[in-house]
Amino acid sequence: MSFSYFEPDKITVLENYISLLKKYQKRMNLIGKSTMGNIWERHIFDSAQIFRLLPKENKNTILIDVGSGAGFPGIVLSIMGRRNVFLCEKNKKKASFLIDAIDKCKLRAFIINERVENIKEKKCSVIVSRAFASLKTLLTRTAHLISRDTVLLLHKGKRYAEEVEETKNTFSFSIKYYDSLTSKEGKILKIQKIQKLRNFL
Repeated sequence: MSFSYFEPDKITVLENYISLLKKYQKRMNLIGKSTMGNIWERHIFDSAQIFRLLPKENKNTILIDVGSGAGFPGIVLSIMGRRNVFLCEKNKKKASFLIDAIDKCKLRAFIINERVENIKEKKCSVIVSRAFASLKTLLTRTAHLISRDTVLLLHKGKRYAEEVEETKNTFSFSIKYYDSLTSKEGKILKIQKIQKLRNFL
């Protein structure tokens, strides 16, 4: 993935976002210190790669980024043009950074400073997450937000196959795998038609 993936005006906004992130990073741990010198590859490009996989958006579409942290992938998707992005982040300090980022980048995104289990939004259309929890844990904690039409797009590392097999004991679902553009071992999981098995209701 290269800078040509983004429209020129989006690159400017992303650069402003990175500058703000670096400012906050001096007083709180938003991203791993080892990734500070390679933010574009490790965080921006990695987040942006799922944009093309998102289902078509309409006025009722709600996208929730679970465990948004520094805003990956939710803020990046919002900068790229996705609307009605909800950033779920329970940590108040990280949520304050996200509020500032939304304001300074003039984004149509919203903060939910709450544990995902406590979200009272309607059933959501899309759930994204990048390093929040295992697949089984994520589905368990977001089950109240999921309908048969909900789509999950998840960044996963080399243990993705183990996580999928573990989850099949509790949930049924359809799944597609996409090679990560930023990690040789990673995959992007697109999960749909999710139902909790009756034995676990």
